[in-house]
Amino acid sequence: MSQIRTKGVRTMHKTRKFFLLGLGIFCVILGLTIVHLTGNLSVSVSVDSAQEILEELGKFDLERTDGGYYSFVDIKTKKEIDQTSRAVFEGDELILADNSRYRVVEIEGDTVYCEYLGKEDISWKPKEQPAISQGKLAQNEGRPVALYSTHTAESYVPTSGTESKPGDGDILKVGKTISNVLQEQGIKGIMSDNKHDPHDANAYQRSRRTAVQLLKQNPIALIDVHRDGVPDPNFYATEIDGKNATQIRLVVGRQNQNMQANLDFAKQIKAYYDEKKPGLIKGIFMAKGNYNQDLAPRSILIEVGTHTNSLEAAQNGAAVFASLLPEFLGVTGTPANQQPATETTRGTTSSLIWILLAVFVGGIVFLFISTGSLEGSFNKVRSLGKEFASFFGNIKGKDKK
Repeated sequence: MSQIRTKGVRTMHKTRKFFLLGLGIFCVILGLTIVHLTGNLSVSVSVDSAQEILEELGKFDLERTDGGYYSFVDIKTKKEIDQTSRAVFEGDELILADNSRYRVVEIEGDTVYCEYLGKEDISWKPKEQPAISQGKLAQNEGRPVALYSTHTAESYVPTSGTESKPGDGDILKVGKTISNVLQEQGIKGIMSDNKHDPHDANAYQRSRRTAVQLLKQNPIALIDVHRDGVPDPNFYATEIDGKNATQIRLVVGRQNQNMQANLDFAKQIKAYYDEKKPGLIKGIFMAKGNYNQDLAPRSILIEVGTHTNSLEAAQNGAAVFASLLPEFLGVTGTPANQQPATETTRGTTSSLIWILLAVFVGGIVFLFISTGSLEGSFNKVRSLGKEFASFFGNIKGKDKK
């Protein structure tokens, strides 16, 4: 009778152990499932948000194709203050070369009336600029500058005889000039040669894929290289270091969550270049549009001259712009055997940490249930430690023999 009772007790203990083991495994699986579902949720939200952005791209990110341009006029003085071939909407804003800020209040045909908002406080204060602080110098070391061109057919008439060359636009050479100058300074400049033709409302959707690819390289800045389409060649023409060159306009999209960060970035660029190379930066245009700048807080669109300037002049302006970028951004060269971490590497590490955390939590739950108390759990861990120590001690003893 006692033997039957003993067998029954042993069977109950075994059943309990298997039950607790199964419960522990279930907890681990549950933890992993929660992690997986959480990850999928964030991805689905990101996808939904991206879909909304894609639907908006091209609605406002437009340029005139009729050869005309818009003339910005001070609504009080009736004097022209700026020009552009880019689409203009009420609410758009301008910061001119002298830091005067205007807002578009009315549009009549090709005339854009603007109200004066005052002088923008844009001045280079190195000690206050995060771009070249000592902490940033270490953080930014080895990071590349990524460049691409949404309108890859854009060209310069005096050089190519046409304003558009599908598949081989002059603007790609301008971007390559920036990349080459950076490379000469030991900075990795990545200029994508991906084509996004034709020059239509869907161009920014096509170039978005390129921008996403470039961001996987962990760039310190993402630059979309363009040229303007105003007809007057003198509008952007300048002379820098004794060479004919073009000025550069910065464009910030108002329709993205990074607008303020990108605007601050543009202001820092203007402040720095106004100090180092006065007259190179023509101004900042805050346009209604996205321009794929929702993808990064240091994303900027630059317009290097206009189609009636020569390619050589545009490249000269771009080369000066590129020569000062490393100091402004706080980047230094990176040895070839050191590559910046990719999104895949960071994602894998994050997933591994979550899995280990889930296993750890599952183990704690299992010990707590199997022992019935926290004290019992700690005692179980200590006993396991002693068993391992004894095991390895026996191995060492055998090795000595």
